[in-house]
Amino acid sequence: MFRLRLSFAFAVLVALVCCQAAFVYWGSNRVNEYAAHSRLTSDILSELLEISANKQRLRVWASQRLMNAEATPGVRDQLLERMRAGAARLDAMSRLHLDSWRKVSSREEIAVPQEAFQLVEISKLLDGNILEVQAQLQDLQPLSPGAEFPNVWRQVAQVFDMTQGRDLRELLNGAIEGQRKAVPIARAATERGLDRLRQQAIAMAIIALVAAVLWALHLRGRLKRPLELLLQGTRALQSGSLEHRIELASGDEFEVVARHFNQMAAELQQHRQEADEARRRLEDAVRDRTQELQSAHDTLQLLDHRRRQLFVDLSHELRTPATAIRGEAEITLRGGDKPVEEYRQALKRIVGTVQQLTHVIGDLLLIARAEADQLVIQPSPMDLSMLLSEAAEQGEALAAVHGIALAYEPAAEMVMVRADGDRLRQAVMIVLDNAIRYSRVNGKVHLGCKVAGEEVSIVVRDHGIGIDQDELPRVFERFVRGHRARAHRADGSGIGLSIAQAIVKAHRGRIDIRSAPEEGTEVRVVLARLPIHEPEASVQQP
Repeated sequence: MFRLRLSFAFAVLVALVCCQAAFVYWGSNRVNEYAAHSRLTSDILSELLEISANKQRLRVWASQRLMNAEATPGVRDQLLERMRAGAARLDAMSRLHLDSWRKVSSREEIAVPQEAFQLVEISKLLDGNILEVQAQLQDLQPLSPGAEFPNVWRQVAQVFDMTQGRDLRELLNGAIEGQRKAVPIARAATERGLDRLRQQAIAMAIIALVAAVLWALHLRGRLKRPLELLLQGTRALQSGSLEHRIELASGDEFEVVARHFNQMAAELQQHRQEADEARRRLEDAVRDRTQELQSAHDTLQLLDHRRRQLFVDLSHELRTPATAIRGEAEITLRGGDKPVEEYRQALKRIVGTVQQLTHVIGDLLLIARAEADQLVIQPSPMDLSMLLSEAAEQGEALAAVHGIALAYEPAAEMVMVRADGDRLRQAVMIVLDNAIRYSRVNGKVHLGCKVAGEEVSIVVRDHGIGIDQDELPRVFERFVRGHRARAHRADGSGIGLSIAQAIVKAHRGRIDIRSAPEEGTEVRVVLARLPIHEPEASVQQP
């Protein structure tokens, strides 16, 4: 559509240029016509003057011939030839002059001057007069003695001046005078024609200029909005606003360009979204991988820390038994021979210390395996009530030694759990042992089992010395004992609760402690409960 407008505009401009070229061509022809008319008028005047001068020269020759002076026939013939040639040229020019005046009169709307018609008539009379003059001059002889010159000259002059009963001299002089007047008239007509052509050329130029300006304004109005929209779109894309779209419904090529622009912007936006999504995926993958590496690094650092801690714990816990064994051996070996019974007692004490040492080493290894997620348990469905009954029997014997009463409260129903019986019993006994050892004489310890939904809790509660609130967060750390515990009992390694927690965590359970100073402590071992309809054949006896 817009291409048609541009084609039409170019066609109009080409038409205007062609019109101006045609006008220039026509104007140049018109100028040539005016110039030719003015030049022809001047040439006719010159020719009339030349004919009149030649005729006057023939008069002089005739007078010399009559007076028998030097007047050769050759001069006569030459002058006559000049007059005939001038008359022929005058006849042709007079006709052209008349035609030119007719064209000028039709354009200028003026009448053809009478001098133009008279000039044609004079040219015709001049041809006959030249013949008469030629005949008269050929017969002209010098005057004989006694002849009167005026009478003869009058006859000769009559031939020069009169032809066909008309005074040629008067006509010729009138024609000369008329041409002298016609030259300014022709020049004025030429000037008027040139002025008119100049005005027409200016008008044509103004028309072309106005048409070009109007068409330029029209095109500017048609181009301004589409170009502004396209520029806005390119600036938007340059600034990164790929969601920008050009709303243009002009029905021309600009609408096609806008549609392609929108398609390009949509594709760029899609590519950017894909790139952003790929970058996000890459960042997520890098972040996940970094987290994995960080976690692995932390795990390695934790394992290394645990390894170092294990060595520290081993050196800490093994130092005292090893020193005791060495001291016992050195004392026994000091001096001379001793009785066998004394050696036997020393060896028993060494064996007891070694057993204590073996127990500590086993506990430390258990904690180390648990922290390295290498604690091996063999869980299977079992009746928790039976395990707690056995633990209560063992606990009663220990409680009797310390003057403590143990009260066991079994569950009202069968409670099934999936656990390693030996390991779980070990954890329960550690908790019971702590409750008994840190209770006052004649105190009481409670052991029970409570069911809550899909969980079962082993509850051990005492009324002993309790734990300070600021020490509760550290009770599961290895070799940590509160000041109340140290004041109540000097012995104790401080790793019992760490072992119990490791065993419970291996069973995917948790161990919670609540305590108040001088009021007692309650420990809960929480495990997942199995459904009651578990087959009886699968129940393991603890």
